[in-house]
Amino acid sequence: MTNIKESMQKLIEHGTQAKFYQGNREIFLRYFDSLQQYEALIAAGNFKKMEEIIEAKTDFSRDEFINN
Repeated sequence: MTNIKESMQKLIEHGTQAKFYQGNREIFLRYFDSLQQYEALIAAGNFKKMEEIIEAKTDFSRDEFINN
C-alpha cells in the first residue's frame, strides 16, 4: 500500500512536470502532431510518452534544459 507521503510526492512531481510543459508550450509543441495531443498527454500525466516523442524528434534533454 502506498503511503500518503509517497502519494503527495508523486502528485507534486506530476504538477511540476505539467507546469514545466505548459509554460514552455511554444518550445515543445512542434514535436507533437497537434495541440490536442500535447494537452491530452499533459492532462493524463503521461510525461514519459511526451519525453519519448520529443527524444524521437530531437536531441533535447529535459534535465539539461532545467540545469542550464
